[in-house]
Amino acid sequence: MIDLPAGRDLSDFFGEVPKSHNQLQLNTDTQTVLRSRSGESDKIKTLRSSIQEIKSDGTLIPLPAQQEHILYENSMYICTHIFYTANMTRMAEVYLWCGDRISESTIHETQVHAKRIAREAGAGQKYAPSSSTTFRTMELTSSRSTQLYIIDQAREPANFFQALGGIVITRRGSRAESSTAPYMLCGRPHMGHIAFDEVDRTKSSLCSEYPYIVARPITLQETKIWLWKGSGCGATAIGSTRLISMDLNPGGGFTEIDEGKETAEFLSAIHDSGSESVCQSPALWKGKSGNWEHSSVRLFKIETQEKPKQTATSLFTSYFSRRPSWSAPKSPSTDRPNSSGSNKSPTTEFEASISEIAPFTQDDLEPEGCYILDANSEILVLPGPLLSKQALWQHAFVQACLFSHDYAILSASLEDRPAIPKARVVLGGLPREVKVKFRRWEERRGLWGSGGLMAGRVGGEQGGMVEVRDVLGICCGL
Repeated sequence: MIDLPAGRDLSDFFGEVPKSHNQLQLNTDTQTVLRSRSGESDKIKTLRSSIQEIKSDGTLIPLPAQQEHILYENSMYICTHIFYTANMTRMAEVYLWCGDRISESTIHETQVHAKRIAREAGAGQKYAPSSSTTFRTMELTSSRSTQLYIIDQAREPANFFQALGGIVITRRGSRAESSTAPYMLCGRPHMGHIAFDEVDRTKSSLCSEYPYIVARPITLQETKIWLWKGSGCGATAIGSTRLISMDLNPGGGFTEIDEGKETAEFLSAIHDSGSESVCQSPALWKGKSGNWEHSSVRLFKIETQEKPKQTATSLFTSYFSRRPSWSAPKSPSTDRPNSSGSNKSPTTEFEASISEIAPFTQDDLEPEGCYILDANSEILVLPGPLLSKQALWQHAFVQACLFSHDYAILSASLEDRPAIPKARVVLGGLPREVKVKFRRWEERRGLWGSGGLMAGRVGGEQGGMVEVRDVLGICCGL
């Protein structure tokens, strides 16, 4: 098997070909994972909400009318949200939204003022960061149900989107320096809502699966708007983008552009040099929109651990299993755990678990982990470059492959996808059509950050795609 191309690729990546059981042994079944989406909140009813820009000294700056949902990466915002839950419980949440370009020290300074604002809504403070959550929480110790959330850009919870009307726009720079500059927004589903993030104003930023808005301010009151519709966009996506286009240019209208029918004026607005191309959907998906509600990219992590050994508990069993005092002592090396996790026997009994990371960013991909990325048109297994240094890594990798195979087949029917997604293992970098599906992607960081460099992997390295079916045939004889 190692002589096959897939076997050689696995051996080159891991140093050996992983071997494991051929049965899925996760803590939950694939159908349950598909039907449940972590982080998406139940239906709530907003009573009132307010948002202001906040400086590190506590100064509050009102936002322009009809622009409360437009946030800038060089700024911070404080938002108060009062709402009823599905069971009609009245709740209050306060959010401190921090743009990507805000330093940790500035966030720390601003927290003092954010706590004060939260207390005015009935808040005390208990800082409770957790690795299982992707935004920082300050749960407020008060008789009233009020919480303070410190939210990083692109990690917004569903309730934050609800507070701002269900659609959030993130822009580069600050409001003062970017208000008259041309820009391009990409619309992606996020936690049951939709986010429009500013991207590079180039043709290579366009992806068939998403709608885009290209804006060129002419005067302070007039803006030229183009709405670019990818061939894979659904009616829900296009409808939301039309609303935002009208909101960005009240009374001025906009021009709709279909993929493949770009006008010279539009191409000029995005600096098309003629050498760049649109990120295309796979051939089976081209022209088919699928279900927008289920088209958000999802990230899962697979973890394994040894099964705890059964211990005798009855007096009768323990008496007869006791070793006589004259028996020869066991070698101390027999029960000693192996110092190298990569040498664990593939026959070791293990337990495997899967958890969803939502919302997620590029920073959640750790080089020691094993992940599954649901990119809609394909399901990608992402083994970290340092995975083989971990205990039971072979089981984690094969379980990820088994799960992705089942997940791909079931997702086509349960989520009304246009076709069965391809299931592949990524042994190199991500292709451009997958990177564009991340709300924030830093090319200089690469797929695995500094961990990839430690493992001798180049951040921009591409290729190394292996079909999951081929991997399973090699690793567990399927």
